Amino acid sequence: MSRPQPKSSPTHDYARKIATAIAKGRPPPFSEALVRFCDSSPGEIFVAFAGAAQHMPPAGEDETLAIGYLFLLQRLLEHLRYRTDEGHDDAARLIADFQAHVVAEVEAGKVGRRLLDFVGGALHQSKIPASPEFAAASAENAVDGNDTAVLPSDIRAALAGIVAACDGDPFLAVSALTESSHALPAEARCVLAAALAVEGGPEGRSAAVLFLLDADADLRRIVAAALERVAASLTPTELRRLIAIRNWRPEDERAGVDAIIRKARAKGIDCAAWDAGSLEAIFATAIDGAMTQALLLIAPAGRKKRLSSILVKDGLADAFSAEPQTRRQIETNLVASGTPMLQMARSYLDQIVAHNLAISIDKGQTPPFRLLEIAEMIGGADWQPARMDFGATLAGLVAQIPKAMQQPAALTAVLRRSNVLAGLGGVAQSWFEDNPRIRDIVEQARGRERTKLQDYLLQGALAQYRDKWADLFLRTACWMQAATAQDDLCWRELTLVAKALAERRDLTEIGLMHDVASRTITAIGHMARQRRKAALG
Repeated sequence: MSRPQPKSSPTHDYARKIATAIAKGRPPPFSEALVRFCDSSPGEIFVAFAGAAQHMPPAGEDETLAIGYLFLLQRLLEHLRYRTDEGHDDAARLIADFQAHVVAEVEAGKVGRRLLDFVGGALHQSKIPASPEFAAASAENAVDGNDTAVLPSDIRAALAGIVAACDGDPFLAVSALTESSHALPAEARCVLAAALAVEGGPEGRSAAVLFLLDADADLRRIVAAALERVAASLTPTELRRLIAIRNWRPEDERAGVDAIIRKARAKGIDCAAWDAGSLEAIFATAIDGAMTQALLLIAPAGRKKRLSSILVKDGLADAFSAEPQTRRQIETNLVASGTPMLQMARSYLDQIVAHNLAISIDKGQTPPFRLLEIAEMIGGADWQPARMDFGATLAGLVAQIPKAMQQPAALTAVLRRSNVLAGLGGVAQSWFEDNPRIRDIVEQARGRERTKLQDYLLQGALAQYRDKWADLFLRTACWMQAATAQDDLCWRELTLVAKALAERRDLTEIGLMHDVASRTITAIGHMARQRRKAALG
């Protein structure tokens, strides 16, 4: 990944567009074109940083434009982090080079404290750990706790304008504020959130309640303390939201919410009832090889319908509600996704949300705030964290499988032919491994006979991930078994494959694992060719 030359970079155009939007009190214009740019141009992090350094006072004279470059920098860094999550070494090296470059600029006296804070905020929002050298530089240039310049006045005014423009919708306001504060230093985001609670009036306070589900634990703590100060001013709806999300936070943070609730109730504030809502249909996509699944909900919205989604991936990763559309538009969008999905019962939705809530909380995380919006849209949902126990879930499905299928000869045949199960073709296309260890094995085995390489993986590296694949197959079996139409779905066979993996059965006896090994070889080979092509081009 080489560094592009600034003169040929579209980074400057994107930064100017973002800066213009912020100056007018609007969220940054993040588009599909920008997403593609961030995916394809990771080296632009250096150009974005240089633009911010050029325009940030006191060296520069256009703080808003500098902020535009920093927003873009944060997005570029976030896309790089996605690649590091997938195990791409070149992305990790580029992040390390970038941090070393910033530190060198600081040591040369070319970067001041404020810009360093902003870059640190961009790294934090991108979930990229600061290198030891970057952390040391930040510590040496730390912002004093009494420094009011941590949140520039023009940015504070722009963010206040965003809240006012959202017509009293706290979910829209927090969405816009989150987008608009992504590249701010952590200290500045905390100042903003606390100010919303204490100084932001009714609209700001409603938004502050939702910031209790922010990804930053320090911000959540500061907002909780600020809301406790204004608990007597809470509305019944805000109290209901506090009660709903109380158990959506890590256990050691719940006391802070309890204190707010107690003070509000002591002032005679009653909890509002959930508004009436309904849910017309629930669809769930298949679980892919990265353990990702989308839950799609269709609810009435006047004469139209509203499509909402909950994304799970080792926890609750995202939640979103689209603008109302016609039924035909929603059906077209579902078909156009090209992702296998099934219509589900409400019980499946509740179980998956509860399971992933528990995973998120165990990791010290909170779910996305729009999960609460979805709960309100469907008329209330008592979603409490509760993990699905693998053993109990497996036993429950096995008990529903005919005994004849579990006899030794029949079971052996099911395992051997599990790669040709009816209806599994489209579902299993993403079922392969992509991690550095297996990638090294496959790339170093170039030229080895494919069948022998498959067996080698099954007997060695892939066997170490048998628990992951057992879980994926069991979750897929649950997905099929919970569908409103179960005909021709192979949930029984998948359950038996999951059971065989859990019982440490030889992977070479399982046809489905042979397919996983084969797809792994194909996928890694394709990615290697793409990297070579990029290096040459």
